[in-house]
Amino acid sequence: MNIYDIANRANVSIATVSRVINNSPKVSEKTRKKVLDIVDELGFTPNVFARGLGLNTMKTIGILCSDPSDIYVAGALSCFEKMLRKNGYDSLLCCSGYDTKNLKKYMDILISKSVDAVIMIGSKYISSRDNKNLIKTTAKSLPIFLINGSLKGENIYCAYYDDFNATKKCTDMLYEAGKRKLLFLYNSTSQSAKRKLDGFMKGCKEYEHSGILFTSLLCTENDIESILSVLFKFGKENFIPDGIIASDDFLAMIALKFAKQNNISLPEDLSIIGYDNSIFSKVSYPELTTVDSRLFDLCSHSVNTLLEVFDGQTPENITIFEPVIIERDTFRT
Repeated sequence: MNIYDIANRANVSIATVSRVINNSPKVSEKTRKKVLDIVDELGFTPNVFARGLGLNTMKTIGILCSDPSDIYVAGALSCFEKMLRKNGYDSLLCCSGYDTKNLKKYMDILISKSVDAVIMIGSKYISSRDNKNLIKTTAKSLPIFLINGSLKGENIYCAYYDDFNATKKCTDMLYEAGKRKLLFLYNSTSQSAKRKLDGFMKGCKEYEHSGILFTSLLCTENDIESILSVLFKFGKENFIPDGIIASDDFLAMIALKFAKQNNISLPEDLSIIGYDNSIFSKVSYPELTTVDSRLFDLCSHSVNTLLEVFDGQTPENITIFEPVIIERDTFRT
């Protein structure tokens, strides 16, 4: 039995149980008595729950990601490992690959290791109703922390970037700079990618009266040559864009290569804005203007939230970070 079982028996949240055990004044006497009666019934003592966790805690946090070689994911993993270790927790990494149909298998692996919570990196994990239901069910037993995704539910804590307003702002900036042939380049159908695409389309539709051309281009293959081929084909069959917003810096660098191979001057004839403010944006030449997805802030906030939950506090379930655009050489206002 642990704190989650007591919460279920008392029909209260785990945060409420933790507050009772830690003598917090933010609990009614009626609720306090109900919880303590169950604790006594099960033969536990308040000292067992001093940290707001159940018995036999492993002080281990499970981390679930799709691909650790992805530069965004790798950055998040590095942040989490350092921050958790600093606070006395070990990390247990489980890589599911990009096929999220087998999410239950990987959840079960982490749960079997008696992790105290699960951190899920990426909005792809909430791309289906089955996965959402699985996450909500799992959250009845242990806290779930979603990075770059949003899902409402008790014991689920989400931190994500306002992708919609970020790409909307980028679109506005390109239009104000005189760009009239706009392209959104992306390679994922995740929740985050959809927010970015929606922001781009919203911005473009506001300028339809001026006769601008705009569209989006989904790259289903992730290798450089395939994406270049898609761009060349698009340019021949549609139009050569004078403004490109890419859903990540990797795609933005390929757009940069496309421009150089076609002798298109940057940023005069083509402006490019990437996403994530990754190392790619700084080593490219010219350096990429990019949206800073504030990965460190997202990870730091999530770890702090995790510690607050363990301490019996009730932090906000959803936190949204506002966009910051880093101007470099491929576009300047």
